[in-house]
Amino acid sequence: MNIVKAEKSDKKAILRFYKAQHYSASFIGYDHCYFLRDKQTIIAAMIVSKIALQHHHYFLHALVVDKQYQQQGIATKLLQLALQKHQPLICFANESLSAFYTKSNMVKLTNSQMTKSLPEHLLLRFEVYRNKQPQLKVFKSVNDSDKTNS
Repeated sequence: MNIVKAEKSDKKAILRFYKAQHYSASFIGYDHCYFLRDKQTIIAAMIVSKIALQHHHYFLHALVVDKQYQQQGIATKLLQLALQKHQPLICFANESLSAFYTKSNMVKLTNSQMTKSLPEHLLLRFEVYRNKQPQLKVFKSVNDSDKTNS
């Protein structure tokens, strides 16, 4: 199974995949979408977006793997691709996923780190999401030079 970068013609099928997974996802800006298929069925997808061209942060959202295909390393493969191609990478995820993201060279930001390092548009988006999901945390990619400063 290879990761495929979505074309415009794939977007409807990808949105159907998210709906079938009971996951609310949408394309929000300058999006890059990647997915995997087993035969002709989409089994995993993720969206990496820039909210506007002038912003240099990438926002990872909608990283979803069909339940039948979980625990096979697919989410890790997708995340590694996002980290290779889109830096710096920010994502919001439930606290229960901390080990997954930190194992993949991302750090969980404290509230003060969020205020200092998140662009305002992502900070505002996070606050809206966290009102509905209090367990939500912010994760940010770390390059090798950042590790010594954390």
